[in-house]
Amino acid sequence: MNVKRSVGIFSAAFFLLFSFLPLLNGCAGRQPIPKQQAQAIDFDRQGAEFFRQGQYEKALDFFQKALRVNESIDHRRGVALSLNNIGTVYQATGDYTRALDFYQKALSINSAAGDEEGQSLNFNNIGSVRLSLGKPEAALEIFHKSLAVEEKKGNSKGQAVRWNNIGLAYRALKQDDRALECYLRAKKMNEKSENNAGLADNWNNIGALYESRKDWPRALEAFQAALEMDKKNENSVGISTDLANLGRLYEAMGEREKALDHFLRALRVNEFLGLKGRILQDLSTIATLYESLGKPEEAGEFRKRAQELTSSNK
Repeated sequence: MNVKRSVGIFSAAFFLLFSFLPLLNGCAGRQPIPKQQAQAIDFDRQGAEFFRQGQYEKALDFFQKALRVNESIDHRRGVALSLNNIGTVYQATGDYTRALDFYQKALSINSAAGDEEGQSLNFNNIGSVRLSLGKPEAALEIFHKSLAVEEKKGNSKGQAVRWNNIGLAYRALKQDDRALECYLRAKKMNEKSENNAGLADNWNNIGALYESRKDWPRALEAFQAALEMDKKNENSVGISTDLANLGRLYEAMGEREKALDHFLRALRVNEFLGLKGRILQDLSTIATLYESLGKPEEAGEFRKRAQELTSSNK
């Protein structure tokens, strides 16, 4: 499975949500979760952890295990959840057709059960795929459906995710002022709930918008704030993306030494995670930067490393 990364502005985490059934360990007035349901929940949790680490093949394996367990006991809500989570892996790796198929299967189950929370999750993720496929109008419509459910529930964290994604849709429609308004609205909600992961997403999108306007100081401030949030959460995939965003920005500003430093740091994170797609991208960028700095030997070293990694993938 190939890991795909955009130029660092967007990441799958901006769109994708996991929703887990609570583990009820005999609390007063509640019954313990049956053994097989608990096993499926544990598989989903392990899959989510591997997903956050960028280890998508391992995440997919655990989500598929959870799906098989849920199907074996005909636990429909669990089946819908596992289908959704499998879809997140396919989306993160750029297989949008398969992702959409899994999201729609999950939506069908949740709609039949009248599960509004599940439907909101599915709507959000279907909207994100529509956006990735270049259909921002369709994405905007379905994000608003999801937002309506979150508003009805009074879920501020869920609303923040939807406002962030609505902002992405407006950005794709080249309505940057409306996009910024949505990002700021989401950021305010995430600040209130101290949701660092959500704040990192908001700051990254704000930074990307200012970068497109060549407003370097505001873009720099935003990307640095995103990095700070991801460091608080020890979100290695997010940290890698933030460092790449800062590297790209410094390069655009003509500060190539600073750009190089940030791309080297991103490379070390990606090597730790074993994300070959990102590593190859970093190696290529670093080689180009060394060339621009008049250091052909260093550039050649990184190009050689990229060639060796590419050969090992064949």
